[in-house]
Amino acid sequence: MSLPDMRYTLCFLTRGDEILMLKRNNAPNRGLWNGVGGKLAPGETPVDSCLREVEEETGYRPQSLRFHGILTWEGYETDPGGLYIFSAPAPDADPGTTGEGELRWHPKEWVFSSPEVVDNIHFFGPAIYRNAAPRWWHFHYADGRIVSHEEKPPPAWVRIGGRRACCDR
Repeated sequence: MSLPDMRYTLCFLTRGDEILMLKRNNAPNRGLWNGVGGKLAPGETPVDSCLREVEEETGYRPQSLRFHGILTWEGYETDPGGLYIFSAPAPDADPGTTGEGELRWHPKEWVFSSPEVVDNIHFFGPAIYRNAAPRWWHFHYADGRIVSHEEKPPPAWVRIGGRRACCDR
């Protein structure tokens, strides 16, 4: 198996039992709620990308990130690829506005079960609140639906970079 094209970061900003979610204006996942994040810039580490994307989309400047693992896919609306998953505590201030979509706080139970949320979050999202060791979630899609998924320890090639992330291996 060749290495997946790890081209995105995704961050879940948490405040108590709530998660800040973004209702996406653009594909992929247009019209669904997701964490905040985006594309890795050339030469950028996943940690640096995540910090940049969080600030661009919310105005928050996380002091630290927690690394939860990677997610890869095939058969979805974009080419096969992957993303790095992080979380960070959010400050009490309201988030800024973004052209990426609507930002809103949602209870974690809703995030992990609502059909309005990107469906793979229902599988890996609870690990964020359990402080589980980082994992690798791989999803197979057909016709826009998950047909199978695998969960295992992250591969040795995963490198997140930066000094402000906790990996807990």
